[in-house]
Formats: sequence, C-alpha cells, structure tokens
Amino acid sequence: MNTSKTQLLITFLIILSFYKLNAQNKNEIEWANKGSVTQNNYITEIPFNYIDGYIFIDIIQNSKTYNFLFDTGAEATVIDKSIIKEFDIKSAIKSKVSGPLIENQNVNTILISSLHISEIEFVNTGAIAIDLNFSKSKFCKKLDGIIGNNLMKKANWQIDYQNKKIRFSDDLSKFNLTKREHKIKMSLKNHGFGTETVALNIDGIKSNFNLDTGSGRSKFVAPPKEFKKLVKNNKNTSLKYGLSKSNTDYKVITENIIIGDIILKNQIVNLENEVGKFKLVGNRFLENYLVTIDWKNHFLYLMEKKDIIPEKLFDFKLNFTPNFKTNKIEVKTGLKKFTTENEIKKGTILSHINGINITDLSDNDFCMFWNSTWKEIMKMNTINITLLHEGKYNKYVLIKEDLLML
Repeated sequence: MNTSKTQLLITFLIILSFYKLNAQNKNEIEWANKGSVTQNNYITEIPFNYIDGYIFIDIIQNSKTYNFLFDTGAEATVIDKSIIKEFDIKSAIKSKVSGPLIENQNVNTILISSLHISEIEFVNTGAIAIDLNFSKSKFCKKLDGIIGNNLMKKANWQIDYQNKKIRFSDDLSKFNLTKREHKIKMSLKNHGFGTETVALNIDGIKSNFNLDTGSGRSKFVAPPKEFKKLVKNNKNTSLKYGLSKSNTDYKVITENIIIGDIILKNQIVNLENEVGKFKLVGNRFLENYLVTIDWKNHFLYLMEKKDIIPEKLFDFKLNFTPNFKTNKIEVKTGLKKFTTENEIKKGTILSHINGINITDLSDNDFCMFWNSTWKEIMKMNTINITLLHEGKYNKYVLIKEDLLML
C-alpha cells in the first residue's frame, strides 16, 4: 500500500472495522513494536462473545467493563476517545487516520501504560485513540476498542470457538498441541510488523490472504479484479451480485481450496469490491477449528472441530444487513439481474417481513429481533417482504432456491 511517513491508514472494511497500519516509517515501526507482558510462565483464558461472526472480549479498567473487538487483522490496538481518560497513557507520534466510512481524524498515537486481559498485564502497548462513533451502525453493543495484533504478538494465542474462550500464554507448549493439528506456515511483511498471511491455492490460483478475525461475513473474501480468472474458469458456478447501478460482485463455488495440507471441496469465495485490495480468511472458516497462533515463529495450528461441508448457492435473491444506528434492516446486496430488473438501489430498507412492521423498533427490540427472530425467519423457504426506497413501497415474495439454476 502507498503510505506517507506520518500517516496511519485505517480502513473500515466489510461491515466492521479492519484497521490496517502502514508502518514504513522507523518511528512508527518502533511505536508499533512497543510493549511487553509483566508476568512469566503463565497461561490464562478469557470468555468471548461470538456475534454475527465477530469476536468480542471484555476489558475491565477502573472497575468498568468495555467491549473490545478481537481482531488479528488489525495492525494497531485502538481505543475510543470517550474512554481514554480511564487508561494511563503517554503520547507517541502524530498521525492521521482515514477510511471510506469515517471522516479524516487527526490523532496522536499513544502508549497504554497498562492494560489487563484476564489477569495478565500488557504494558506500554502502542495504540491509537479515535472516535469510534462511526461503528455504532454495526453493533448492538457499543464498541469501545480493538485488540490488535501488535498487542497479540506479545504472547501465543488459542481461540476455542466451540467453548467461546480465548487462551494465551508465553509458552506454546502449555497448549498441549498434538500431531492432529494442521501446521500452516504464515508470512509477514513490513519488516516483521503487520498482518500475518496464509497461502491459499484456489482452483490453481495462488495468493496470500490475511489471517483476519475481524472478518465475519464469509470464509474467504477477495477483490474481483484480482480473481477474474477464477470467475472465468467457473462460469457455471459463479453468480453476479450487487445492487442496481452498483459495482458487480461475485459468489463463486470453487472446486478446491488448499491451505497447507487442508483441502476444501466446493466452497464459496466471495469477490467483493468493498474490500479494496484486501484478501481475507475470516472467522467463518476458522470457527471450524481450534485455532492456535504462534506469532513468533509464524505458524498457524488448526485442529478440526467441525466438518466443513460442501456449499451450495441455495438462498434468497436478496441479502440483508442491520443498521444499529438507525434500527433499520437494509438491503445489502442481491442477484444483480434481480436488483437491476426491480431497480433495487443502495439505501433501500426492509419495512415489513411476513406482515411484521420493523421500521419503528426501539434499540433493544431491534437487537432482539435481529439476533433471534431474524435467524428463525431466514430458516424459512419463503418470505413475504416489503421494501422502501425514497418513499416508495414495493412488495416481493422471495423463495429460497438453487440460484445457479435460475
């Protein structure tokens, strides 16, 4: 990525924060690599909340509990400006942050003198403080910060999706790894600082993908421009997605995806313009394993916990996403042919579903609806919906079907 010596590029990707730091400058690299753990010979664990494919942990500071995203793809730890006084901090270097969903913000990068995760203390951690209000639309619960990989690299980590626990230790052997784990080599750019990548072979196309627990939308997501050959070679198992008068995305059912010695059959790769140049391996893939990360030696250990079954493009013609700031469900994307024919554009919201008016729900009711009722509705084979755009209502009957057969 192109960078300047005094700039941090923080990119808000997909439906959540994916912060990418460009630390080409010596001072920025030094700042990012700051920090240590005060304890020795330790192993501990902390529970996490797994919501919509994202991992959240509680950080307790001054007897107050804060909600942090656990993001291996975030190159910098982040704290919301509204809580910065709760932490003992030191100024570091002046930087600028920007992103497609946030206004430019002039900020000071900081050092957090002390931050506890479970009973383990991380000291002098490089971080940035920005206004996280722009994330309100993405969560029911306020996001107070992000645990980035610059902090994580001070320990070894294990993510247990089945039991919703994160363990970490200064000694990899404390995880009692066996020969049943897949041992996958990771790679790192930027002189030892940055986001780890893993090599994927997707139907013969080789590319490195970021290991990113900040990605929860799908197993694998990448930009369409870089994978035109994949679409071309899989014409019979590719579908065009996007809203009317928008860029075209793709969903492709691949024959084989190879990661280390893991071979996955008939898996969907999402090719989305929204991710820019980023290629991501996210939680929807990792959640099938007990995941252990050896940052020092650049290895990813995966022990199978669930079978990854072949996928089909059996779905409704439209996909939706919640906006927790407006308490509205928006049309996220859909089959390009369908959205074009019906002129379904960006900004279209779902006003009714199966006769239920969902346009005037309170914060609490909206969260409950999305996290509970919505999941049950999406199990149905037929839904009746009303869409609203610029004061105009349109009714549709959506049927779950094999979209490749249309």
